[in-house]
Amino acid sequence: MAIEALKKNWLFSIIVVATTVGLMTLMNKSANNSNQIESNDELIHVFYKQEEAKSCISPPLQGINIPYTIYNVNAEKGGTFDFKTGSTIAIPKNAFVDENGKLLKGDIELRYREFHDVIDFFVAGIPMTYDSLGVRYYFESAGMMEMLAFQNGKEVKMAKDKSINIELASSQKGAEYNLYKLDTLKNNWSCLGKDKVLENDATNSGKIREQAMLASIPEIKEIKIQKEASEKELESKIASLAKPKVKPLEPLKLSKERYTFNIDVDPKEFPELAVFKNVLFEVSLENTNFKREMYNITWDEVTVKEGTKKGQNYWLILKKGTQKQDLLVYPVLEGKNYEKAQAEYQGKLDKYTLALEKRKFDEKLIELDYKQKLESLKKQQKQVELKWKATMEREFAAMETEQKVKRMFAINSFGVYNCDNPLAFPTGVTTKANLLNEKNEKVMCYEVYLVDRTKNALFTYTKNPIIKFSFNDQTKNVLWTVDNGVLYWLKPEQFADIKGLEEVCNLKMNRVDQKFKSVEEIKACLNF
Repeated sequence: MAIEALKKNWLFSIIVVATTVGLMTLMNKSANNSNQIESNDELIHVFYKQEEAKSCISPPLQGINIPYTIYNVNAEKGGTFDFKTGSTIAIPKNAFVDENGKLLKGDIELRYREFHDVIDFFVAGIPMTYDSLGVRYYFESAGMMEMLAFQNGKEVKMAKDKSINIELASSQKGAEYNLYKLDTLKNNWSCLGKDKVLENDATNSGKIREQAMLASIPEIKEIKIQKEASEKELESKIASLAKPKVKPLEPLKLSKERYTFNIDVDPKEFPELAVFKNVLFEVSLENTNFKREMYNITWDEVTVKEGTKKGQNYWLILKKGTQKQDLLVYPVLEGKNYEKAQAEYQGKLDKYTLALEKRKFDEKLIELDYKQKLESLKKQQKQVELKWKATMEREFAAMETEQKVKRMFAINSFGVYNCDNPLAFPTGVTTKANLLNEKNEKVMCYEVYLVDRTKNALFTYTKNPIIKFSFNDQTKNVLWTVDNGVLYWLKPEQFADIKGLEEVCNLKMNRVDQKFKSVEEIKACLNF
């Protein structure tokens, strides 16, 4: 059995190798003779079968896509949100359900993004073709959006009796556009009828767009969090600094012109007086009830309580029968007792002052560090704001007209929606086209994108060579494709050399070795 199995595996390996070699031979034949198009349908099917199985939405460039803006909405309350383009999203209350149709409560994460030009469509990998009665059309878009909703990382649905109102910012005022939703299972668009066009003031919408944009930028949200963390850190560090003891009390010298009382005070009750020995209590001039005759009375009870200035004066309470006198007194010393207390006070004051200065110095260092962090965060925020403002200005420059419009419609399920006008493929020059790379070899690609710069549409060819390549030679055109993650494009001026011929027209594509980090870089590269 082991030998038989080995023979089967060996035979299978031979078949695979033979098939691969045969395929490579045919491909090399096509590359070496670029003036002829290989018409073997079976070969084309084998070569493209993996690409044809890709998902409905398939971004062609790895790591580059149109990002979502995240909104948090309370399911029970709903809410209205302004998108950075000037669009508005109105969410009704109780609009979200789980997979079983159960009404959801709490916070819902709403993911929203828009697509307004052919580079957006291309980067997102959203199909822009529409099949109707066996005829394929290509969408000219007046704006497209996608909305998804999640709770705790799990996708949720919209309640059957609810709809979300969308006011999609657009530069297209025409009424020839229909509203479509992408059916990702059938890989086609479903027509939902007409949208409503509402004229919109460009100045006000620009302000709304900028405010919404800055509020939704993830980097700015993160900077805000860092600012709050720095403030808490500042408070925590200052609170943790060693605090100097209470400022020592300076002893008061006995005044011979004032009356005093000599009373033993429990130092446990008044610890601030423990440092003074032989302390006397001098009657304050603030007392209006003091009389010298009080000395002649033998008081039944004498108590001391905290006075009007904590640690500096005290209430001396004298009682005899029903008679009661409250006197405000100050602790004083005389003679050597005063001199000794004064020396001890000065030493303690020096230590206190040193500890206080150290704390102030440490506080300044902490505050300086906080200010430097805050200044750095402010600079970062300014850079982010400038970058995003510039990005939005470029991205929506076509929309900055005196009068913009909003295309209004309601959706009752999540997904991709498109305001579109179906177009036929452009005509003018027709030929057979073979796309070649910098080595004069066939570009190994699946989808080829043609753009007529007078249309906001992405015309798509599948497979290279292109059996029937046509374009409007009276307009400005751009052609591009992707081979193994590398962008190749045909510049507008190169179209002038393309003639309507029966034989193959070899198109020498321009290789782009730039590693794109953003959609804006792609637009700049292709001059959009």
